[in-house]
Amino acid sequence: MADDRRWMYDGFDKTGGKAHLVGWRKKTQAFIDHAFAGNTHYLDQVRCPCNEHNNGKFVTKEELTKDLVNYGFMPCYETWSFHGEKETRVETEVEANDDSAGVDRMDEILEALQPEFGLNSEDPPPKEVEEFFKLLQASEEPLHEHTKVSLLAFVTRLLAIKSKYFFSNKCFDDLVQLIGDVLPQPHKLPNDMYQCKRLTKALGMGYKKIDMCPDGYMLFCDDHMDEKKCLHCGKGRYVEVINEDGD
Repeated sequence: MADDRRWMYDGFDKTGGKAHLVGWRKKTQAFIDHAFAGNTHYLDQVRCPCNEHNNGKFVTKEELTKDLVNYGFMPCYETWSFHGEKETRVETEVEANDDSAGVDRMDEILEALQPEFGLNSEDPPPKEVEEFFKLLQASEEPLHEHTKVSLLAFVTRLLAIKSKYFFSNKCFDDLVQLIGDVLPQPHKLPNDMYQCKRLTKALGMGYKKIDMCPDGYMLFCDDHMDEKKCLHCGKGRYVEVINEDGD
């Protein structure tokens, strides 16, 4: 890491207030500026390393500032690997002399899974396990050679935008086609909605449709799952049809 990053945790007010040290505030702002100055941002958003999102969500600069002030940095993030810094590793003597150092470690992962499938070291890995890791590895590769954004990150973000703005599957397909036409070749972007959903489904990332108030005031889920009208604005959950002609 570039310097001692203990300030990320020592200067944060852990009592639930916002009495963070002045040094923490200044260095946190410097981190935010650094994150958006490099090439790790995507559509004016970067991964949020707060203690709530753990680099699992893309946020705007304003949202990143608010989340870090409210939740602080996630544990053990002294090296900003998702924000332009490279991980460093001290090689042991065994690693330095190991011809296989740096190669894919999938065999080690599969070995750890053997007890779950009642296998021994001589058995081949189950096909579904091997295929899953191959798919996961492929999905984490960059979308194309000029970006660090992975195929999985791009597809899940695109599906989230579709859900948020309610555009049709045909609109989604046309949008993906347009993006594919302007991306540098070769790229890994799927051709349509079907292939995007197939990718996320294969990785166990299903989705659930939830009705929302027409004006966005509330979601019809959990305790409000059976409500027929918005509790805030009174608008109906469904389009009402009053005759057989659909009017």
